[in-house]
Amino acid sequence: MDIVRSEKMKNYHYTECGLNNIYLENGFKITKNQDEEEVYIEDIHGLHKMIGISLIFKQGLLSGNEIKFIRHTIDFSQTALAHTLGVDYQTVLGWEKNKRKISKTADHYLKTIFFAYLKKDSPIYELINEIANLSAKEVDEKVHRVTMRVSEQEWHYVDKAA
Repeated sequence: MDIVRSEKMKNYHYTECGLNNIYLENGFKITKNQDEEEVYIEDIHGLHKMIGISLIFKQGLLSGNEIKFIRHTIDFSQTALAHTLGVDYQTVLGWEKNKRKISKTADHYLKTIFFAYLKKDSPIYELINEIANLSAKEVDEKVHRVTMRVSEQEWHYVDKAA
């Protein structure tokens, strides 16, 4: 097993994540076994988290590959992501194939969801999961009765299911 990395090889073009613009300066080893090269990346989860943070704070709308990277990282199907963003799965498919651009609203919401996912200790993480679960459920189209109650000068929602 020979290590292939030389002094003149400064960066590794990391396309395996599905993005074409990621280059690693270090944190990787390339070994050659017979006719194949193998790449070992240190702390790949940490790397993907940092790639995700760079996507959250990038200027402009997310590209199709970036949307797909985020969806795979949070382990959502196209349908689950569509339910969460309030669109149909064909819309997500169109975004990922660069056949249509993501709207600014969906872009901002997806970045917010992804930020909450990366910061799992954030209170917004649980809220987004709860919203996603509610959106994914089949809803009876009949009128939903909402009951409110005031106590100690503050309004509260009365959950009849509880």
